[in-house]
Amino acid sequence: MSGLPNDLRPLAVRVYEQLSADIIHGVIKPGTALAQEQVAAQYGVSRTPVRDALTQLTLEGLTSLVPGRGYLVNELDDREVENVFEVRYALESLAVRRAIGSYTPQQLLRLGSLVDETEITDPADTEEMFRLGRAFHLDLVAPCGNDFLVGVLTSIWKHPIQQRITLTYRHGAGHRAKVVSDHRGIVQALKDKDADKAVGILRHCHDVSDPNRD
Repeated sequence: MSGLPNDLRPLAVRVYEQLSADIIHGVIKPGTALAQEQVAAQYGVSRTPVRDALTQLTLEGLTSLVPGRGYLVNELDDREVENVFEVRYALESLAVRRAIGSYTPQQLLRLGSLVDETEITDPADTEEMFRLGRAFHLDLVAPCGNDFLVGVLTSIWKHPIQQRITLTYRHGAGHRAKVVSDHRGIVQALKDKDADKAVGILRHCHDVSDPNRD
């Protein structure tokens, strides 16, 4: 378990962020028991901020409160993964259909540049792969003209389950190659103002049967 950041934010926030990061990155493994007393001793804090942090982690699906056992770190459930991609595909498809034909040359250039960066990124650098994937998908939907829709998609990318999928679930050259191919295809479809093609590739990105999905 990593040490607690030393800054002026409330203790509960720092405990939550550190525990969340350690679970997302696989430092704390699924099935690990998180006893309030042990976590508090590890971080040198009282049980109150630890309890608050564990409550938040449970609400987000990273931990569960099991009677008689305390808090346990959850496995990354296949159904959770499917739910994330199902919602993302539906919302991104709507956004792209709304935005098609309105992408500026600068926006298309930015999307292409993100694909180029992805192609030369070490696939083992999961932090950078996550950053580039998030940037591409959020830039993709930004021109849709619906701030609420963009806001919902932004919140999905910030959700710990989405981060955990990218940082601990998929990695490797095969994943990177598929992402690059799909994203280049989407950019070309946007240039061609072909919403059906772009949405079709998006479906491929979110295919729950493909271990290299985006």
